[in-house]
Amino acid sequence: MTRDYDSETLEAERSGPDIEESVCRRIISAYRRKLEYVLMLPCLEGLYVEGMRALELPGARKGIGLRGALSALLLENRFELIRWSFQRYRNRFPAEAARRLDRMFGLDQFNTLELDEYLTVRQWTAFRDNLLFVLARHHRRYKRAQALMFFRYQNQIDMTVNRTVFDPAKRHDAVQEGCMALLHAVDKVEDSQASFAAYSQSWIKRQIKNFLMGERFPVHVPINLASKTLSQTEEERKAAAAADDPSERKAAVLMERLRQPSVSLNEVMEDALPLSERLPDDFAECPLAAFSQKDLCELVSHLIDHLTDKQREVLELRFGLLEGGKPHTLSEISRKIGISHQQVSMREKRALQKLQSAITPYLQEIYE
Repeated sequence: MTRDYDSETLEAERSGPDIEESVCRRIISAYRRKLEYVLMLPCLEGLYVEGMRALELPGARKGIGLRGALSALLLENRFELIRWSFQRYRNRFPAEAARRLDRMFGLDQFNTLELDEYLTVRQWTAFRDNLLFVLARHHRRYKRAQALMFFRYQNQIDMTVNRTVFDPAKRHDAVQEGCMALLHAVDKVEDSQASFAAYSQSWIKRQIKNFLMGERFPVHVPINLASKTLSQTEEERKAAAAADDPSERKAAVLMERLRQPSVSLNEVMEDALPLSERLPDDFAECPLAAFSQKDLCELVSHLIDHLTDKQREVLELRFGLLEGGKPHTLSEISRKIGISHQQVSMREKRALQKLQSAITPYLQEIYE
């Protein structure tokens, strides 16, 4: 008989982490503190803003400053941002920050050197290359520890999804959200005896809950507004709508509109066709127009065959109808077939008149 998940969590809390998990937590927490110190360096702050845009990372936005955006990044993204910034740093680097990084990453590059206030260009180049090399080595150790922690607690994602997500169309996305939540929990793990099972479970539950609330609305809605909208009772909605404050009434109208059910393009309508198949495609070619165009091309080709050889030759050269041919001017045609410019013009005119008189009835039949 399978044990209940809550009992497994309580058992893990009592027993505490084993040796393998303890080592992984120590590696991750130490690596996170090192990255946090690098991200706090004021001399690199401008490059962080530029790097977040270049690497397409979520930067400072309404309600979240630069420091908040940096702390919300995964350790993987922090590593990429720091490496990107160090590779593009062109100013003088403070010697005090270099000494601290030298001790933190164990470079032993400045132990016996007397440094000025800033590093020289040669010192900075050697220090940057050594730091990036050691940082990459620390990152590989972190990735191995992260993978061990992730696969150890991955079953929490499936259990949470099975208990909270009942729409098969949303299960795959919910699993992806749970994976991101578990990665965030792993990145924030501490080197302590506290249970990681309960901590990661709270991250996964909250992320999946937020995902399901966001799916209830036809547009993107902030989580706090979505939670308030879905939890508000009927009496609270009526009281907000009847409030004297215009801003409260406006918010009540907005939340009422957000409660309106959305229509999925994959829903099957009464005629058993999905809605996506019923909507017109502005870029699709009309089948009737395509067949009409094909018939018209065949008709023109047939009529050209009934022209005289001289008229057909002029039209083929004039409009580039030959295979791989290109249109020619009247002067070029005149030199090519050895007749005057006026004779070429007359042959073209007569040929077009014949085509127009023969094709007019067919055009009326197709388009009228």
